[in-house]
Amino acid sequence: MPSDLNQELYLGGLLEGLKFTIVDVTPSVPDRSGWGATFSNPSAGSKTSNGNGDFDYLHCPFEIKGGEKIGTTKLTANSGLYSTGQGGKVDIKFHLEGKTTVNGSEVHINDDGYISVSASDWKGLERPDVSNVTYYWPNSPPCNAALTVPPSIAGMPDDIFFVHAAKPDAKELGMTSTTHQEVVDMVLNYAIRGIFWVNEKLFSWAIGPFKPF
Repeated sequence: MPSDLNQELYLGGLLEGLKFTIVDVTPSVPDRSGWGATFSNPSAGSKTSNGNGDFDYLHCPFEIKGGEKIGTTKLTANSGLYSTGQGGKVDIKFHLEGKTTVNGSEVHINDDGYISVSASDWKGLERPDVSNVTYYWPNSPPCNAALTVPPSIAGMPDDIFFVHAAKPDAKELGMTSTTHQEVVDMVLNYAIRGIFWVNEKLFSWAIGPFKPF
């Protein structure tokens, strides 16, 4: 039977004055044949959907500081040795709020955002090839980070780190991600100047409009 597929999510960094809060988490499965989807946070607990039903031991909302783990998602195959097709997913809603200084201007932020973790198709006796981490702002195009799943049973996709930025002049809010923790500080250095830094070590920027504070 294929092993579990775990994805570690981190808040890579946060501009001074902003607060990042997990508002709601929804694990879901395509049916009750044995598929499983779980979200867990070291301090807030866990929430699961599987063949036996839905189990909520997660205390929402909860705040995440810059550099801390948002949580771990665990996707499991359905019962039996041969699991094919789309499995479960985990949808996460967060809220970003506060005021910070960007390029010398005070910026007020009060926005919801979303992160969704799923996978490519399960392949019989093998796990999916890709862990899909999708992130977006409401009513704006989503971005997807496709993370390779190692072929070994014990191997897991790389950890992913999220960073946010703002462009006051354009009234835009941005969110990017990376599997290279060492570039997070550079992203933040550009962010305080109102620049959505583009680099080969970053996935795409999800961009949306400011919501009134």
